[in-house]
Amino acid sequence: MIATGTMGLLLGLGFQQDNQILIVTALAIGAMSVVFLRRQVEEPLYDERSSLVSLKASAAAFSAFTLLSLAVSAVFFYLGNTYNPEYLQWSYGLAFIVCTIMIIRLFFWLFYTRRYGG
Repeated sequence: MIATGTMGLLLGLGFQQDNQILIVTALAIGAMSVVFLRRQVEEPLYDERSSLVSLKASAAAFSAFTLLSLAVSAVFFYLGNTYNPEYLQWSYGLAFIVCTIMIIRLFFWLFYTRRYGG
């Protein structure tokens, strides 16, 4: 946790001060912590329950992101029609991005349905 906190602090300072040395130092700390601080355990790291929890969490996050993004797009659409027409570009852009993500999800769903059955 200390290595992660230090890495985050150095990355933030490096980007804020536009200092590449701090950024490279932070990335080096991250790489060393991955190499030296990982557990040397041969037992499985997850079971079916954690896989199911991960699956349900990602599905819930996708649903929440989709609904929230479409709601924000609707607000931008309203603001674009009433106050400032520039909001219409943001509204259409966000709506198209969400629709594209939903189409990509559909393709992956079809792929995995055929691969694993269902």
